Amino acid sequence: MTFYVEGISQNLASDAQVRRIGEYASLPEAITVAQKAVDAFLTRAYTPGMDFKALFALYRDQGEHPFIFRDDDKTFNVPGFNHIQYAMEKAKTICGDRK
Repeated sequence: MTFYVEGISQNLASDAQVRRIGEYASLPEAITVAQKAVDAFLTRAYTPGMDFKALFALYRDQGEHPFIFRDDDKTFNVPGFNHIQYAMEKAKTICGDRK
């Protein structure tokens, strides 16, 4: 089975763009790549002193949101990865906020 990681940008615009990030033989490999896409945005967007809510809001509004699909077209976003939950936890880690 093949897993596809695709990133959706300009999420709030009517002309959202989809980018194929890659194709992977295993779900763990696809999840790692999707996490790296979120990490890259959050790391670039972070400024010292920023709280996690502000960083997460930037991701939600401006970041590329990765989704993972199987090649059998039976799932929209495979179980095991939720970019929103991951981004929120990662933003807390980056900002040093554990609230």
